Amino acid sequence: MSPFALMRFRPLIQAVLDQAGVRCAPTEWDVHSNGSAHLVVNAGQRVSVRVAKNHLVGRQVQRRTDLLRALPADLPFEVPRPLTRVLERGGHVAVGLTWVPGRPREVGPAPARALGRALRAIDAIDPAPLSAMLEPSQSHWGGSHWPRTVRERIIPQLLHGNRERAERLLDDALALDPVTPRFIHSDFAGHNILWNRERISGVIDWDHASVGDPGWDIAAAGNWFGWEAVTRVVGRDWAERGRVLQRLMPLQAVGYAMTHGYGGATLRQAVERADRWIEAEA
Repeated sequence: MSPFALMRFRPLIQAVLDQAGVRCAPTEWDVHSNGSAHLVVNAGQRVSVRVAKNHLVGRQVQRRTDLLRALPADLPFEVPRPLTRVLERGGHVAVGLTWVPGRPREVGPAPARALGRALRAIDAIDPAPLSAMLEPSQSHWGGSHWPRTVRERIIPQLLHGNRERAERLLDDALALDPVTPRFIHSDFAGHNILWNRERISGVIDWDHASVGDPGWDIAAAGNWFGWEAVTRVVGRDWAERGRVLQRLMPLQAVGYAMTHGYGGATLRQAVERADRWIEAEA
């Protein structure tokens, strides 16, 4: 993000830092702007300021902040916890969260024991006390109607030669046996999993946590860390389910862009990535 673009958020970011009691000059801000929904400013390894990039995301900040506050305290990794109230300035919304140490791993194999411990901990979360703070399953790309979104809105965006292949990938997913819905992170991808050497130190970005098919979390993990470690953790049956759902993930990215109002270059890039993925899968 350019310094000029960041300027419009500076008063809000500063207000959050003031409320958190953290002094950190803008020249020392660690700014992450590549996320689709939030600008994140890490200040002094003490607070992470999350700023909603648009009004649609801004309307969800309070609910998502409440969820972070309510997640169990005994998880085997850290999660961001609220340090401030949700603040609004000039039509923009932000909140200060605890800074979570660690770094994402590069795409590739990861320690199976650490992955298994994190997946089991998430799977064991009781969703009942959190129900008012969770998103409906798959709401980030069509909700309960996501198969119709894929058929009617996403597949027609693809290159003509890829549409039949995409239909087959969707049919394979819909043919999976039903499973009992459980608490899922819904974006258990490598960029949201922070590591300290061989240990998972934190899991971030719980925005789309919901009650749904655990296969989606397995799919995200396998997509990033590979299937050898994930299969050791979840077993062959669940790994195969995850593989089937993984093949839809580029289409999921297109659906996210559509349902969140991202058009133009953002949507076009998502469609192009999906086309390349489907051609590689064929």
